[in-house]
Amino acid sequence: MKRFKDVKENVSLKEYTTLKVGGICKYFVNVADENELIELLKYIKENNLKYIILGNGSNVILDDRYFDGIVIKLDNLNKISFEDNIITASAGVMLTKLVRLMLDHNLVSLAFLLMVPGTVGASVVGNAGCYNDEIMNYVKSVKVLDKDLNIKTLLKDDIEFGYRYTSLKNNYIVLEVTFESKIGDSIKVLSELQEKNEKRKETQPLDKKSVGSTFKNPKDNSAGKLIDDLGLKGKTIGGAKVSDKHANFIINDNNATFDDIISLIKEVQKEVKDKCDITLELEPVVYKWDEL
Repeated sequence: MKRFKDVKENVSLKEYTTLKVGGICKYFVNVADENELIELLKYIKENNLKYIILGNGSNVILDDRYFDGIVIKLDNLNKISFEDNIITASAGVMLTKLVRLMLDHNLVSLAFLLMVPGTVGASVVGNAGCYNDEIMNYVKSVKVLDKDLNIKTLLKDDIEFGYRYTSLKNNYIVLEVTFESKIGDSIKVLSELQEKNEKRKETQPLDKKSVGSTFKNPKDNSAGKLIDDLGLKGKTIGGAKVSDKHANFIINDNNATFDDIISLIKEVQKEVKDKCDITLELEPVVYKWDEL
């Protein structure tokens, strides 16, 4: 591991997630660039090591046991370029930063994502969205690393995608994304968004430790309403709690453990399945180290 520039040992992962749950990892590597990422992945392959790539940690639930593996960060993949209404951003760029820069150029298509606290790479892999829109609607192409560590460019038509899903997941590592945006009046768009965003702040526990929405909305239904109608707001297991403010947020209310969070998720899923015959799917990605 000494050949890599920015390597830390025995790092607490809870500080790198919005849920504030996560164990100690053996190695934590912030790669310098794409070449170092490829070298690191070769090293991992040769030595049969476990690893995960962590974005901003806003849509993951991490095991809080010791992780005898490597956590890779792509923060240094942070370039942004503009050519008329075409924008290219590296995987490690924060979505909020990209959206604000685009608005400075009167490029308005991604404005709806202004409050989403993810990185470009992770947001595209999970097809992040809100207000009945999603990021993949504006993707032109994606530069990726395949499982054989070859860099290739996928056009939008090469990628399957749907609600909070793309075929990029588990098949590729996103390096860079090119977007195509409409040109518009950013001041007007921001003004229209402000009311929606204020309502969001009033109705969602955005000041609490969470992963945002815990469950995907079932077709023609609302996960939050289903959970609320069953009287599950405020339900707790250990330090995990179904938010009193919005039932589709499971929050780390009091030093919750990984097991607290997972147990409460399963309990909510069971109640909704038993009473409504609806299976709630998780929106965040769960990492259990012994299952990697």
